[in-house]
Amino acid sequence: MHYGKLYGVGIGPGDPQYLTLRAAEVLRAADVIFTVISRNAADSVSRNVVESLHPQGEIRLQMFTMSRDREERAAQVRANAEAIMSELKAGKNCAFATLGDAMTYSTFGYVLEIIRTELPGVEVEIVPGITSFATLAAKAGKVLAENGESLHVIPSFRAEQVEKLEFPAGSTTVLLKTYRSRAALLERLRREKDVEIIYGERLTMPGEALESEPDAIARRPEEYLSLMLVRKR
Repeated sequence: MHYGKLYGVGIGPGDPQYLTLRAAEVLRAADVIFTVISRNAADSVSRNVVESLHPQGEIRLQMFTMSRDREERAAQVRANAEAIMSELKAGKNCAFATLGDAMTYSTFGYVLEIIRTELPGVEVEIVPGITSFATLAAKAGKVLAENGESLHVIPSFRAEQVEKLEFPAGSTTVLLKTYRSRAALLERLRREKDVEIIYGERLTMPGEALESEPDAIARRPEEYLSLMLVRKR
């Protein structure tokens, strides 16, 4: 059987201007483009980016749950992978458009594992994208890490886990999805010495905000598309 080609496309932080030339080329040419929406989001940023390119192919929206129920998450990933495989089996070239980078804390990684197992002969191309934390560092004009400094990325955490977080000297810690436990995190950071905090939300999109003072951050409404950098001297 001849399969279509699968593209995993990182579309960056959300502004179409942050797409790479290769990403734009692939998304415009694919037969089917799968975009993503979370149950916690009011709109699909990836779909908006793809639509701005006026692609020739059909755009499909896939829901990915953020439920803590592992079986529920697995079932939804399987259903989405099955939908993509159906088009690949029909010989259609498919692109999966995901915020940030396609291989960094991305929903694409989950469907890719299933598709590679089920369709071992399928051709895959990954198009890297700009991560949210690279965008935050650039927007704030702050070096993310340099010389012998280390970079730590924490994808998500619960409020009760905040006290276990470590902020080593000479490091930058990236905390993603801070909307879930931001208040507890800020309370913890108020007790840390020699730290610089940079908070960002909806970067490169309408409603973009940058803050560095804990009190100012705490006053902002919780935002799904948010993250924080903590630099420890």
